[in-house]
Amino acid sequence: MDNKTPLHIYVESKPGQVFHEDIGWLELKKAESFSIYIKEYKDRKDVLDQQQKKDLDKANADYKKQTDAVGHEVDRSYDFIVQNQKDYNAGKVKKETYDANVRKREEGMAARKKKYADLANARDERIKNINDKYETDLKAIQDDFKNVRWVHQLVGDRRPELTAESFNEAMQLGTSGFTFSFGEFLEGGGAVYLEPFWEGTKPQGKYPHGILINAKGLNPEVITAQWTDADNIEISKTLKFGSSVYLNIYTDALYGNNIKIQLKDKDQVIRLITLGITDADDKLYAAEYLNNNTEERTDEDISKQSQYFERPVSVHEEKTAPSTAKTGHLVEEDGNKHDGKAKGKPNVQKSKFAVFIDPLWQTMGGDYLEIYPVVYHDRIPDKKKILKDCILKIDKNATEEIKVNDSNSNQVVVLSQVETNIQHFNPCGYDTITAFLDNEEYPVFRRKTSEIDSELFLEIVTSDKEKNLFIYLPDLNTIECTYNNTIEYHTGKVITLKDPESHYKKLKKNAEDISFDVSYPRPSVQQLIDYAWLPNAKPILYGLRFETCRFQHPLTVKVYPDLEYNFNAHIGVDEDKYLYVIQSKNYKKKKYKGKKGSDTKAAKKAYNKQQKQKFTDDVNNEITSENFLKEYEFSIEFEAKFADEKSITVEGSSTKLEEIVEKAVYVYNIIDSYIGGSKMKEAENNPATKKQFKEDNKKREKKRAKDKSNLPLRFEVSAPKFTGGVAWKFAQSIKEPNLVGVEYEFKLGALPLVSVTGRLDLLFAAQFIPYINVVVKTLDRAVAAISGAGKVMTFFGIGNMEADYYFDFVTTANLNIDFVNGAKYHTIDGFTGSEVSLYSEVELGLEAGGYIKVELFDLVGEASIHAETKAKFKYTWTPERPKYLKFEFEGIEALIYGKIKLETNGGEDTEVNEVETPDISVERKNEMNKKFDDVEIFKPFEIDIKLFD
Repeated sequence: MDNKTPLHIYVESKPGQVFHEDIGWLELKKAESFSIYIKEYKDRKDVLDQQQKKDLDKANADYKKQTDAVGHEVDRSYDFIVQNQKDYNAGKVKKETYDANVRKREEGMAARKKKYADLANARDERIKNINDKYETDLKAIQDDFKNVRWVHQLVGDRRPELTAESFNEAMQLGTSGFTFSFGEFLEGGGAVYLEPFWEGTKPQGKYPHGILINAKGLNPEVITAQWTDADNIEISKTLKFGSSVYLNIYTDALYGNNIKIQLKDKDQVIRLITLGITDADDKLYAAEYLNNNTEERTDEDISKQSQYFERPVSVHEEKTAPSTAKTGHLVEEDGNKHDGKAKGKPNVQKSKFAVFIDPLWQTMGGDYLEIYPVVYHDRIPDKKKILKDCILKIDKNATEEIKVNDSNSNQVVVLSQVETNIQHFNPCGYDTITAFLDNEEYPVFRRKTSEIDSELFLEIVTSDKEKNLFIYLPDLNTIECTYNNTIEYHTGKVITLKDPESHYKKLKKNAEDISFDVSYPRPSVQQLIDYAWLPNAKPILYGLRFETCRFQHPLTVKVYPDLEYNFNAHIGVDEDKYLYVIQSKNYKKKKYKGKKGSDTKAAKKAYNKQQKQKFTDDVNNEITSENFLKEYEFSIEFEAKFADEKSITVEGSSTKLEEIVEKAVYVYNIIDSYIGGSKMKEAENNPATKKQFKEDNKKREKKRAKDKSNLPLRFEVSAPKFTGGVAWKFAQSIKEPNLVGVEYEFKLGALPLVSVTGRLDLLFAAQFIPYINVVVKTLDRAVAAISGAGKVMTFFGIGNMEADYYFDFVTTANLNIDFVNGAKYHTIDGFTGSEVSLYSEVELGLEAGGYIKVELFDLVGEASIHAETKAKFKYTWTPERPKYLKFEFEGIEALIYGKIKLETNGGEDTEVNEVETPDISVERKNEMNKKFDDVEIFKPFEIDIKLFD
């Protein structure tokens, strides 16, 4: 027989098995056994079997005919001897005649017995000759196939790529047929490929030469799980953070499937921070994660935060496994040594992967973890399996460390390379669709990475200049198509249009590719304004369809305009501190004075009512026109651009925003006036009103005596400060290059967005405390005496003398948004380069001091002393850790300074005997600061406050 002609395979299937002839796939419901042959051998053997059966049937028929004839003789002899007995009994024959007949019958019986034996021997000899000839002829047929090898291997996600060396050495050379047993440990959907081929030739890798076989299994299940080291030994010790271990999920009837695994610590989900994978919904910056000393990490390394591992179920060579695990044997891979020493190695069905015990989990979950897995899959009971008996204990104080690999990260997604959908093995099909827009490549479909059965999209951004879009299928094969029992049915019919041909400019369509020109019309100025809300910029759509036996995909091409918008705004910030997303000259400034918008009347009315009721006699809360005339510098920039054209300024586009800001600042002025912040600050810092402020202070004692129910509490609210901006446009995704999302680039600084200072006069409270109130009254009398003396001096025109003292409890709090370094956010790719934090700084402190001033003719003498101590706190929230608020105690500081000054009255330049001890400039103040870092209870510290589970 010609040993170059490719061989074919034959399977003796059983009831319940489904054979898909167009693909060459035998689908079993469960693991079972059946016979497989070389078809050419089976055909010749069938002829031989038929001839053997025919010869055996003829031999048996001849034997039966001959033995039947002897049987008839037996019957006649029996009838004769019976009649002879009757005649003898009736006296019809003599005894001599009767005895002679009996002897003759006995002689006949002996002859017939010998004849039976002779016939049987002749038949046996004939059958032996037939069988010997059959075996001789069968051996001759088998000898014709003595150089046959067999492919017998597991299959991945596509038909195997085979060579002359792709045979299974465990199968004897010259095997022409055998009983194939599909092992239970391979149930789940993954396939085995079998094919006979001539030694020294290349297997064909497809039906009818070979066949794919799989078994789904009747009861998919997660059996158990184990944490093991690199030697597959189960871990029982408590490990330290930074270890890496193997998690083994043992399964039944899930080979070739992907499962999701969630790790939990005492029922709390552990967030998996991983390297190397991107995620459109990822908001992780992980600055804190970068500082965990696990390895040298960069911002680019950190790209995904997830709750799940996604891992394949496969078969793994292991010496040991749980007793309930599904095990079997596979031939050891020895690099095709062809030494005839193929060994079967024990394998087990499971998902096995390394887990890095990230030190960040300590920050997120605590110093002691008890980690167990929860497995998810749609085919298992309840779609999940909780494995609380599989616990890995982690403790920060543990000394035991295990390392199964060198990685210091967790890859979340590692998908199965085993295909379980039989249709995807159809030889008529494609595995790749690629598009080019000019020289830019777009991967539309990739069998290994794309959602195989989903609708396809190609989204691109372009201008009004026409560009050629070329789409082709580089690996399309329809030669073996047998759709509708028609050879090459799909040839030339794979690519079809959804819309009329006129919709596709400069259309060219071939069997394996299609091309047409695309562009986006230039928008008018009004359209440019409307498109600032990008959903208004509707894409131009082109519909295509690709259809083969293997895959059928609709493809929608979406063409978006090349638009870019830029908006910057700055409020209450000096121009040299502006943050720009894109530097621009197209901006305008305006001086803002708060206006009463129509929707602020209610607030003004409510405010006036409260003012009249509560603050009519309180000068510190008196409304003045200045509260509503405070000016703010407000600068805005807005630009729009299409493609490579020069950007344009859209006039009037910011009017609405200005109105919003004006109303917001007006409301702020109301609040500021309500709490007296501006008046208090003005009274304390403005020399023009300083005298009035001091006179107001003189009324303090009368105020205390008159109304002890009103707490002397003052507030100051600082004006908001904001600078930053945002730019946005349609942009191609990096993660999914065939899709378009909206990219936002922004910078923002609000430092602070709002700041509030409250001041409580503790002298007021002190007057109600026994003994201390005596001190306060004594000090008040002294101040009153000095003031009285001053009045006398003023009366005689020789000068003045005044004094005052204070003891206040002061608290300051602010809210800051720190995003000054900026970031980009893509609706598909997520955040890149972001570093945002929202924090509040709080200070609690005591301030005390006093002063005395004497004016005598032209000389003015002034002495003052001030002391303060502050405790500083900080609360910080970041999107990396949304469930936690970080509390920082930054320590306690004390400051004391004094001042003695003597000068001529009237502001002349001449100064005499000026002494300052010390100077209260900021530099000198800092030198006088005292930090209590050396006191244990005052040392800075930080803790995490959990906001919610």
